[in-house]
Amino acid sequence: MILTIKKNILLLLLTTFFLGKEIKAQTKTYLSGTYADTAIDWDFKMSTGRNSGYWTTIPVPSNWETKGFGYYTYGKDHEDYETNPEIGFYRHNFKFSTSTHKRYFIVFQGSMTETTVTLNGKKVGDTHIGGFTEFKYEITDFLKNGANLLEVEVLKPAKHPQVVKAERIADYWLFGGIFRPVFIEEVPQNYIERVAIDAQMNGDFQMDVFTDGFMSKLMVEAQFFDASHQKIGKSFSKELLKNKTRLTANFKNIELWSHEYPNLYSVEVSITSKNQILHTYKQKFGFRTFEVRDHDGFYLNGKRILLKGANMHSFRPETGRTLTKQDMLHNVKLMQEMNFNTVRICHYPPDAEFLDLCDSLGLMAMDELPGWRHPHPNETGSKLVKELVVRDVNHPSVILWGNGNHLAHNPEFDKDFFKWDIQKRRPLKNETKTGDIYKNYSPDFDIVKTNFYPSYDMLSKRLFEENHIVLPNETLHALYDGGGGANLKTYWDAIEKSKVGGGLMIWALFDEGLRRTDMNNQPFNQGNNAPDGIVGPNSEKDGSYYAVREIWSPVIIKEEKIKSNFKGELTIQNKFDFVNLNECRINWKLIAFETPNTSTSGFRTVATGKATSPNVLPNTTGLLKLALPQNLPKFDALAIEVFDNKNVMVYEKRLILEQETVYFQVSKGNKIIQDQTNPFQFYIGTTTLVFDKNKGVLKTIAVEGKSTSIKNFPLITTKRTDSISEIEASTVEVKASVKQVQGNFIIEAKNTNGFDQLEWTIMPSGEIKLDYEYSPEYGFYEYAGIGMEVNPKAVKSKRWLGEGPARIWKNRVEGGIYDVHAVDKLINIPGEVYNQPEFEGCFAPWKWAIFYMENNVSVGFKNNSDLILGVLNPINGFNSKMASWKYPQKEGFYFFNVISAVGSKWKKPTEFGPDAKPEFINNSLSGSVSLFINWNIEENDEQNFKLSIE
Repeated sequence: MILTIKKNILLLLLTTFFLGKEIKAQTKTYLSGTYADTAIDWDFKMSTGRNSGYWTTIPVPSNWETKGFGYYTYGKDHEDYETNPEIGFYRHNFKFSTSTHKRYFIVFQGSMTETTVTLNGKKVGDTHIGGFTEFKYEITDFLKNGANLLEVEVLKPAKHPQVVKAERIADYWLFGGIFRPVFIEEVPQNYIERVAIDAQMNGDFQMDVFTDGFMSKLMVEAQFFDASHQKIGKSFSKELLKNKTRLTANFKNIELWSHEYPNLYSVEVSITSKNQILHTYKQKFGFRTFEVRDHDGFYLNGKRILLKGANMHSFRPETGRTLTKQDMLHNVKLMQEMNFNTVRICHYPPDAEFLDLCDSLGLMAMDELPGWRHPHPNETGSKLVKELVVRDVNHPSVILWGNGNHLAHNPEFDKDFFKWDIQKRRPLKNETKTGDIYKNYSPDFDIVKTNFYPSYDMLSKRLFEENHIVLPNETLHALYDGGGGANLKTYWDAIEKSKVGGGLMIWALFDEGLRRTDMNNQPFNQGNNAPDGIVGPNSEKDGSYYAVREIWSPVIIKEEKIKSNFKGELTIQNKFDFVNLNECRINWKLIAFETPNTSTSGFRTVATGKATSPNVLPNTTGLLKLALPQNLPKFDALAIEVFDNKNVMVYEKRLILEQETVYFQVSKGNKIIQDQTNPFQFYIGTTTLVFDKNKGVLKTIAVEGKSTSIKNFPLITTKRTDSISEIEASTVEVKASVKQVQGNFIIEAKNTNGFDQLEWTIMPSGEIKLDYEYSPEYGFYEYAGIGMEVNPKAVKSKRWLGEGPARIWKNRVEGGIYDVHAVDKLINIPGEVYNQPEFEGCFAPWKWAIFYMENNVSVGFKNNSDLILGVLNPINGFNSKMASWKYPQKEGFYFFNVISAVGSKWKKPTEFGPDAKPEFINNSLSGSVSLFINWNIEENDEQNFKLSIE
């Protein structure tokens, strides 16, 4: 009985202790929702614009434009913003239970752009100026036990003219409203306000504990935990100093944080008095050392690394800057799919939770002070730097700060970054395209060359002739289908070779098309201002997405094809920074592609296996050995998939088996009938072919007596760099010849219509083979090939075996995966209508392609040589500037020997380096392609019966 009583007393004491400890931890009570999809309605009135002048409700958090209020604003606020500003008036009634000996703070995580807070009729603190940083007020003396009324006045444009210039003149959407969560924080009288942690790769740990409220003889105690919340060592303590106390320690056998190994620890910090816990504060962190070694490069945990990524805004077409948790997770995973290791969070800081995801999933981040083209005034800017750094200082993912963007850099703020950052991370000056990065700026450290949009020549000069770390923070502008992945490999190869290469950031991750209710609720990109992304507004994938993914892959298999005697050995390169390939999972499959005769796409898997991941250290090359079946089944390709140590698929490749393959299978032999009156007219089943007797050109094709829209094949199509318009071949009247050889009919024409030679072979199988040769004048060419005229309205869909699904350009050939792809012909207008992958454009390599046309006509092509397929005429977006290409103006199907490069918004293709320059042609060009018309259609239509059931 006594033992039972003692056990109960002990249980009661333990329960009281842990409950007491939990009560004394920091607590949050949300007055708003936490995300866009959990927002809570507050009372709201808009001063001007849509739905203004009356009280209604609005979800908080949100940008009011996306909820039907005010004006849609891009670039700068309306000219009358000073006399007729957009002001949002918020009211929120809530009940709250207060406790004695507690203090209360209200926290706004983001409110654009000037915010005045009133609680129960009394103004709380000064008006906060600045739209993107977290701020808070103490409300202990304003908060009531029971019913409370919160009133918030938010000005979309600030009153301070310099703040307006800094935050309201920018090349992006300018929103208003309380767009991030609002909550009340409850703490004891003596409490830990925050901590700032510096945890280095050698285990050295220091932490500043900031406290408010002070009693003598208090202690601060710290206990460390690993990712599984297991204690690391014993707790240690120190007498609490007023306002700030520094704790130091050293840990052995720690697991370091990096983008490849996002190992996290946590510390639980408590204020104690005579073993009584007064307040507890918890913080996650990572042990890692990031260094900027002047005139050298960036180092993470002692290893030189290159930063690869893109610029990212917090944005969704439906909700503006207010995101869901799933949005933030999607952003990180999308970037990891493209093998980024870094994101430049440009122009303003992100949601704090986004950085939590970067910490836990492994993505380095550059975190930036608000401002686009003009700097903040000193007093306001200093406060914003503090708010930025204090919130984000403990994220191991944050490796660099951005001291504004473009001309928004204010060198006075450097000292503020260093003041508030215990780790002393470097603030960058993000310089314009042609600006002098050294003008009015001479810090104690060497300046990282961040100048935007360098040409290849300028980049090479900085990389190989100068001696400063090179990190162009906006590069290869991805307007429409330009830039992004175009010439990324050329740039990246140069950066890898340079002793001062630091990396590059592509502009930008997303097209930022806002869904406007006054524009049919379609993503509106403000002309060509906002469609800058590698992906579209809803992550629609352009060709650059696939190219970036391949170019930045940490794994490369050197072989492109395999032979029938393949023994299972491949050369594999490890480009990870820290990961050994034996930590990766490598799967293989033997696959058989679908054929032109089937209706499905993709492939069949005929054998699978898991490779023994080889012991290949970072930045070395080794052998990948596959244990293939002894009796190999028939297959077309070997597929390899590589998953990294975080189980993210970082690489995929399909190696085609070199073999003679009959793609267009025909079950019967057709009799070729030559017309008795016209020897250049032939009948194969229900198909009629008419050739030009002089040029040897296939003039028309008819099926069942009806002419198709295909005609005049082939025509030479070329464009020299020094010509204004496409070169048309001159017509020379030369008699073509026809002969019959072993059941085939052969049509030959020489030195006619621009061709040195044309040879048609018409076969009973239905194959119509064309071999040709032509000799353009010596010179530089944007494109060169042959084609046929086609009515684009007659083309409905396509299937092809080749790399895809995206189109290519001369300077963006990477990223394709061999497969049987299928795409319906849909309208695609970059920056306006998103139907990826694009139907039109250039595709290669490829084996066969089928176009399904009106009137049940199927047209198939087989690539007998190394030709690039051109499909109809790709459309570009509005005012594409230099993000454009050269392509024949006539609609048709084309077979190119040479294709055009694509530019970016700010750079012509010729400025991208050797891979983007026009092709010099000084010899003849040739090719071979086969044509099939309705080869797989039953000629004797079966009678259709209509059944009805009563």
